Amino acid sequence: MNNRGEPLVYHGCIPVVDAEYDTQRDSSATEAIIWALADATSVDPTVLPPLFDYVDPDAINALFDRSETDIEGTTILSFQIDTWNVFVRSDGRIRICDGTQPTDPEPVFDSTIA
Repeated sequence: MNNRGEPLVYHGCIPVVDAEYDTQRDSSATEAIIWALADATSVDPTVLPPLFDYVDPDAINALFDRSETDIEGTTILSFQIDTWNVFVRSDGRIRICDGTQPTDPEPVFDSTIA
């Protein structure tokens, strides 16, 4: 935890994509994750393996859909798809890191929720 009581999650790989989602205005969190992965891998989203092979998309949407729940504090979810490390934060930030490019550990998200 940092001095504001927010969780600190560290990554040890090179960040390649930063994206955001807003379920109030745009797509679901899982759709934003798929588009961020497509950007990271430089392929069309339809070519990616199904997200449900790695994580439950409905659970992600339920966790981060602000119309369904009132999220208090910071929630961070991380999972791996092939060699890609995916980090999703409750304020809508998504970071994709290349797990084949190790680095010294540092916080995934260094700024606080506004």
